[in-house]
Amino acid sequence: MNRERILGATLWVIARQGLSGTTMERVAGRAGISPGSVTFHFARKDALLLAALDHVVAMFEGARRRVLMEAGDDPARALERLIDISLDPRISAPDAIAVWTAFWGEAKARRLYLERVGEADAVFQADLLTLCRRMLAGTGARNEGRAAEALARGLGGLIDGLWQDALVAGRSFDRAAARDLAISYLATVFPNEPRWHVAPGHDEEQSREGAAS
Repeated sequence: MNRERILGATLWVIARQGLSGTTMERVAGRAGISPGSVTFHFARKDALLLAALDHVVAMFEGARRRVLMEAGDDPARALERLIDISLDPRISAPDAIAVWTAFWGEAKARRLYLERVGEADAVFQADLLTLCRRMLAGTGARNEGRAAEALARGLGGLIDGLWQDALVAGRSFDRAAARDLAISYLATVFPNEPRWHVAPGHDEEQSREGAAS
């Protein structure tokens, strides 16, 4: 239990102090435990920082594997669920995103970021590419391979941008609106997938119902 509390406190401190400003004492204070309890679990600051990074990566990786398994042979469902986990507040909370960006942003820590996160980033992008290829298969799209790569990179870039928005906006970040934006992207690039399209007149009907109430 203390280890989880320490990791949660570490995310909080990194988000506010950066890697260089994160100390065992600050983490202990945030966790409400003694500095000795922190050093019992993590002998050095470097070990604590890397454990925090590994923690956020493991949360994302676990969710990614789970939703792909649940989606089975449905690529549209898989894409939708990958968007959902990317915007899940447990995974893309501002404090968690701050850890990713802190390691990437500090030159001395970037090698560690690439060692620990590079593979996860590559796997996620490969998932998007595979799913986009499956969505385009048999549609007659011109140069399906290149088209799938462009669409996958576009979706990955959109998700990255939404993460930056979440980091800047903090608690005011509108996750429902962000999800709608990502789904609208899918609806635009895959117009033949009915589940991503609102029926004509649906928005107007909802507006009338809202006004009447």
